[in-house]
Amino acid sequence: MRGLSRPGLAGGIPIPDAEVQLFVKEEQADAATALLAAADARAHLEWVCPACHERNPASFETCWKCQHDLAGA
Repeated sequence: MRGLSRPGLAGGIPIPDAEVQLFVKEEQADAATALLAAADARAHLEWVCPACHERNPASFETCWKCQHDLAGA
C-alpha cells in the first residue's frame, strides 16, 4: 500500500499524488475488485428514520434531522 498518510495533504499537493494506492497480485485482482465494489455499494446505502422519515447515510447511527437513535428503532 502506498500513500496511506497522504489524503490529508490534498489541496497542498496535486490530488493524484494524495491518492492511496493498493497493490495486489494479479491472481488476486478479481477478488480485490469484488471486495472494493461491495464496500463501495455499502457506502451508498441509506436508512429512513422511522420517526421523521428522513433519509440518512448508512454510516449514521442517529438521524441527522431529529436525532432518533437507529439502535432504539
